[in-house]
Amino acid sequence: MSIYLDILAAASAALGFWFAYSLISRHYAHRQAARNHGCRSPPSIVQRRSLSALSLRMVSQIFASRDQNQRNKSMVQLFAGYGNTMQSCGWGSTSFYTIEPKNLQAIFSTDFASWGVEPMRLFAFEPFVGKGIMCTDGKFWEHSRALIKPTFTRTQIADLHLSAYATHVRKFLDFIPRNKSTVDLQPLFSRLALDSSTQFLFGESVGSLAPNEVSHEANAFLGAYTYGQYIVGKRLHLPKWNFLTWDQRFWDSCRIAHDFVDQHIARAQRVVKDQKAVKKAPERYILAHELVEQTTDLNNIRNQLLNVFLPAHEASAVALTNVFFHLARHPRIYQKLREEILRAAEDQQGEWTFERLKSLKYLHHVINETFRLNPAIGTNTRIALRDTILPTGGGPTGFGNSRIFVKKNDTVTVSFYALHRRHDVFGEDVHVFRPERWDGLRPPPWSYLTFGGGPRVCPGQNLALTEVAYTIVKMLQTFKSIENRDPVIDFVEVYKITTSSRNGAKVSLLPA
Repeated sequence: MSIYLDILAAASAALGFWFAYSLISRHYAHRQAARNHGCRSPPSIVQRRSLSALSLRMVSQIFASRDQNQRNKSMVQLFAGYGNTMQSCGWGSTSFYTIEPKNLQAIFSTDFASWGVEPMRLFAFEPFVGKGIMCTDGKFWEHSRALIKPTFTRTQIADLHLSAYATHVRKFLDFIPRNKSTVDLQPLFSRLALDSSTQFLFGESVGSLAPNEVSHEANAFLGAYTYGQYIVGKRLHLPKWNFLTWDQRFWDSCRIAHDFVDQHIARAQRVVKDQKAVKKAPERYILAHELVEQTTDLNNIRNQLLNVFLPAHEASAVALTNVFFHLARHPRIYQKLREEILRAAEDQQGEWTFERLKSLKYLHHVINETFRLNPAIGTNTRIALRDTILPTGGGPTGFGNSRIFVKKNDTVTVSFYALHRRHDVFGEDVHVFRPERWDGLRPPPWSYLTFGGGPRVCPGQNLALTEVAYTIVKMLQTFKSIENRDPVIDFVEVYKITTSSRNGAKVSLLPA
């Protein structure tokens, strides 16, 4: 018996020695690689925290603020205290944080192959939206991207979708009271986006803005969709253990969302079958119809659709809520924008087209300023799929020019919220809603990213911008003034997968 124990002890010691040797060897190999490339580490939050009670107090306040739905503001504080690039060292890996445009260009574009999302996102997203474009890398992501690309062409949006979207906006406007009573626009914008997105992607709207009673399925889906996003947002920041978010309501929400989409897939199958029977060519590219022609794998079809539906819905619903949140607090800007719209309407009669919307200069200043102050995605994290290098930010100040060595499985978080508040780009009044700043402002490349950049840039950005612009135009033509009805003046964040307004957009609108 003792000989077996001796063998076991020897094997354990050898394994421990091998493990320690491997760790030490990798450590020295990484140090040598960093030295060979002239790399230096940026300032460390942990190191700074140990240096003074002031830093300790600052960091503890920042982490407490995250629990109070102020995560984006806490990131601004971190960059103000540590510079434009910093790091936090953990067990075996390092988390970097940066708002340096050169680093963003490398991560999102020039060194795209070194960075991914699947190791971080798939666990969080898969129960809700399945495996698709939002949470995968490599060949699977490339295939998903190629599938959806034709959906978002300019022709699809400008020539076909806008006329259908106008119908939804007319129904939406009918829900806004004309008696100066208070209305929260946020749930109405969500329903508008639901009707538009389902028609655009599934070929048929759910009709949540119908004048008669909304279907139980549409209401159930909206509730499940909202709650599912909230829990997915939590899962992104927790270890990969389901019991930490074992919330029966979440799993019920996943089932409701899946059943809802499955019904639309069944309808799409029937439509495609009927079109083939009469040899009728489709009028436009509908993603659900294209998917059912390519595969009979219902899970894959559902996953692909949900991975597109989620960002397509959120992009316009969140943006519109935020635009009117700010306009309600700045009635002068509302009037200035309305004057531009009315002048354009007088100069050229007829429907608002893609080209006419693009010509409204101040409208796009308002939209740009809203995206600057309140990006729907406040932060974006990538994980290193192999050892790589960030081109700048190394050195003790946080503003250094040295390169930074990044090991495989290290992460980099980009704060778009903090990026859009850089004083050297946007001026000293970065916290103020001032659309006029965009008159002549051309932010340097990679310093203003509302829809990301590089190969993973949001494919639906033109769709979102067109829907947002059209909705604003029709609302300001319909209502001559706006009044804030929210006692809380500041923007209060709430985190799901996106960042939205906790208090919605409570306003009163006076009809023209």
